[in-house]
Amino acid sequence: MKQPVHLTIMEVVVKKRIELNKMYKGYRRYTFFCVFLFVSIYGYGQDCVSSLDLAKASFQGGKLYDIPQILESCIEDGFSTEQKVEAFELLSLVYLYIDEPEKAEESYLNLLKADPEWAPDSASEVEIDYLSKKFKTTPIFTLYPIKLGVNYSFVKVININGVDNPATTKQSYTQKFGFQVGTGVDWNIFKNISLGGEVLFTTKNYQYHNNLFANPPGSTLQETPGDSLVIDFTNNGFEVPVFVRYTHKFKKWYPFAYLGYMFSYTFSFNGKPAYFDINVKGTDQTVNPDVGRILNLNPIRNSFNHSILGGLGIKYRLKYEYFLFEVRYALGLKNVLNANDQFNFGSGDTQNDIRAYSYRYAQVDDDFRIDNVYINLGFVHPLYKPRKIEKKRRKSRNRSVEEIEE
Repeated sequence: MKQPVHLTIMEVVVKKRIELNKMYKGYRRYTFFCVFLFVSIYGYGQDCVSSLDLAKASFQGGKLYDIPQILESCIEDGFSTEQKVEAFELLSLVYLYIDEPEKAEESYLNLLKADPEWAPDSASEVEIDYLSKKFKTTPIFTLYPIKLGVNYSFVKVININGVDNPATTKQSYTQKFGFQVGTGVDWNIFKNISLGGEVLFTTKNYQYHNNLFANPPGSTLQETPGDSLVIDFTNNGFEVPVFVRYTHKFKKWYPFAYLGYMFSYTFSFNGKPAYFDINVKGTDQTVNPDVGRILNLNPIRNSFNHSILGGLGIKYRLKYEYFLFEVRYALGLKNVLNANDQFNFGSGDTQNDIRAYSYRYAQVDDDFRIDNVYINLGFVHPLYKPRKIEKKRRKSRNRSVEEIEE
């Protein structure tokens, strides 16, 4: 049987120190590796900055043929976006000066791929300005992945209907806020003009109020305030606006205006009535409230509608994305009331709702349309496609050759 080994205190201390030294050496190697990696990456970045400075100095010194080789190692992986733009602009200019136009165009196209919104300014060389006219970066399509906001409904009465005297009605409509969310896309036909379309889910709200069976002052009967009817309406549906948009650029700000047409489909018309039966006997007045459940009003509404649409807004560029703010107005063109079925009290739960709406709450709807104001915020993502302007050749009537830009 093996006897246990008994270590002295000094031996234990020495053993622990050996273990700690091994551990320390491991940490030291790891720390050295991290520092080496950081210095290498940082040094590589610094080398690329130096390369760009050297290329600029070579250009000023007239050593044009050295510049492509100086920039080659960093241009693929090493430059930031801003540095790439500088490098490709410099290369484009160099290739123009040494009479290699194809390479100059290739470098300028790479510049636009790095920064599709880049354009020559007053500090740019004339040759670069000339070269830029051979290219365009306008996105073929611009996406609106998310657009959301609030809306405000305005009821416009076409013809007053009711169970009392329409000539003396005290009815009113109150606007309430709703909301919308959706997505859209623009097809950029020209530089400033695009054809846009959207699909939106909307919820619209408004309130109706009326005093019924009131005896006004001066009548032969005792003056009474009449019964009070309040109905909160909610409409849910989809809208598909199509429009022509004009956009103008001011540095990072892009104001725009558009005009178009909107198709609407509302799949849910709901109304929640509250009837207050007011009884007056002499100087005594009692109020009997009757707050009903939410009623389905689809049978007496037109689900399909259409509007004329117009709007103003602005986009703000942040790098290569945009944020949008807009205000639009939609002018309703169709009667929302389905007058043919307003008094169709057939069987079924929905028809029971219409019967209660007309009899229990004494409501006969007006002929009306709805206008809406929309306030939207959105995110915009252009699908950039930098490209050279193609030219076609065609023969005119006198058989000379003309060049036409596409």
